[in-house]
Amino acid sequence: MTILPTGILFTHSLRSAGVAVLFAALACAQTGPAGHWEGVLAADNNQNIGVTLDLAKDAKSEWIASMGIPSMKMTGMVVTDVVVNGNSLKFIGVELMMAKFDLVLTPDGTLKGTVANGPNSRPMEFKRTGEAKVELIPDSPAVSKELEGDWEGLFGGPNAPNGGIRLTFHFKNKPDNTVAATMDSGLSANMVAMPLNDVKQTGQKVEFGMKIAHASFEGTLNKEGTEIAGQFIHDGNPMPMTLRKK
Repeated sequence: MTILPTGILFTHSLRSAGVAVLFAALACAQTGPAGHWEGVLAADNNQNIGVTLDLAKDAKSEWIASMGIPSMKMTGMVVTDVVVNGNSLKFIGVELMMAKFDLVLTPDGTLKGTVANGPNSRPMEFKRTGEAKVELIPDSPAVSKELEGDWEGLFGGPNAPNGGIRLTFHFKNKPDNTVAATMDSGLSANMVAMPLNDVKQTGQKVEFGMKIAHASFEGTLNKEGTEIAGQFIHDGNPMPMTLRKK
């Protein structure tokens, strides 16, 4: 049996460790932050919630993402403001109270950083468990020129506390015959440009969904093209709402 000198064993161990770090760094560089990630989010009630993140590049090489909460069978949760710069990743989880994620892809292949709601920040870590399956809100067909533009309405009506919550809806047709439809909420300065879904216009009838609010709207556009009288439906409960063009 040959016994190697201690110095040789030590040098061999260093080389092995160096190779391991090198391969981890190479793997990190090759794959980047794309993939299906799983992590645990600490809630305010001291309970931990498992969350997922799917991150990939679309056909235009732009980063897209969605999130999920497996325990609640929620998928395709809206993610906005995705910014990837080298190994750093920032985005906003709209349906997680507009939580701001600030993460870094580490040499060991995990995403580590913080998640913040307002001034409060907590540590956050994701582990990659597979390929990304991003679920985006499907495009809706273009709308009429009368519907294009900006519309305002009050959620809760004038008799609600503080006069209700002002909602602003934006409709802008795109060159590919689809519509960019978003909503701003007066509830928070951060709640802007939130995507609408299932936008449909049949004659004067206007319908659209607000997936992020678990709500929808149905109304009728007047002949002058200045008002849409209808109802805001949340969890199956209708409430009168009139949208007025700005």
